[in-house]
Amino acid sequence: MSVGVTYVLIGERDLLHLRNSIRILKSFSKEINVKIYHDIEESKIGITGNNISFRKFGKIKYPKREENRNSSYWRLVSLMESEHDCTLYLDNDIYIVHPGFFEGFRISKLFGTCMVQNPRMFIKTYEKDMGDADIGNDVTEFDKKYIQEMPCYMTSYNMGVMFSSKEDKGYIKEIMIEQHKNPSRGQAGLYRSIWKTKRAPYCLPINWLVCKKHEGIERPLALHAGHPNIYKWWKRSYQK
Repeated sequence: MSVGVTYVLIGERDLLHLRNSIRILKSFSKEINVKIYHDIEESKIGITGNNISFRKFGKIKYPKREENRNSSYWRLVSLMESEHDCTLYLDNDIYIVHPGFFEGFRISKLFGTCMVQNPRMFIKTYEKDMGDADIGNDVTEFDKKYIQEMPCYMTSYNMGVMFSSKEDKGYIKEIMIEQHKNPSRGQAGLYRSIWKTKRAPYCLPINWLVCKKHEGIERPLALHAGHPNIYKWWKRSYQK
């Protein structure tokens, strides 16, 4: 089975995290293929090595949250354009810390698109005070109206880790269409797609992307290192 990993870099803000993430990834698998989608000059990225390639794109102009919306869109493009049997998209600030993380490729081959449960747990709630679509930044009124008939307390997703198989590109395309037609929070486009297709990604437990509220969780597989408490906790607990 051919596998690859994609990243999306918008500007230079996350360069250090990206370099660290790829260095850690390569410590588990030196030969794994990595493709970096970016909108800055390749020379500024400062990453070299075997099986690393680059794809420069022109940033799409949006009236607000331009970086976030570009990232939400181009990560889907990176999965659509991949030539591999299974492809993993990773946010720049995600550090893999356990070899079990790579089981995601096998899961994806069997079940198609896989994403990690969001720390907010639910898409929407009766109380409208904790669901990802209730309180997430950049969730529009259009998003909320689109999913108003969706049952409450369905599982929400974190799109910072996405495994997808070549056979499931049709599902990724549905999410891309929603995000292109009505740009907003990436997860909001995903939830519209879930409601439209009546199909959800395979849900990976939060251990696959441990965020700040789950510090101390048993058996972390990858860390959201952009949350400083998580990386500090992991180093303190596991690097002895």
